Amino acid sequence: MAASSSVLESATRSQTGTFQQLVVEQIPQWCDVVDQFIQWQSQRMLRASPSPQEEEDHRQGLKWLLRLTRLIHSVASDPEFPDKTMLAQLEAQMSQLEESWELFYNRMPSAEAEKILAEAFPNGR
Repeated sequence: MAASSSVLESATRSQTGTFQQLVVEQIPQWCDVVDQFIQWQSQRMLRASPSPQEEEDHRQGLKWLLRLTRLIHSVASDPEFPDKTMLAQLEAQMSQLEESWELFYNRMPSAEAEKILAEAFPNGR
């Protein structure tokens, strides 16, 4: 019994290292995906007139990128995660994605914007 449990423990330890390495190797690839999306967003959503289909693709893509980046960030935030430099990159990208969501999908209503501008510049703009 003792021999089989030590073999199992040894196999589990080696798999744990493999799983850990797999995650560490995948994060830079995920960051590349986010970078490509941000570039596409800049070209198609900010500098061009996107089609309704592109607008919907953007909304859905951004929603899923935010979800998955938050999930990956939670893994990288674990105290036992081996490479803390990746955490900073994920945080920066998560911030970019959240700012994109705010820019495109949580816009301030025009009336509220006008009220703020009137308060800030009572003598006109």
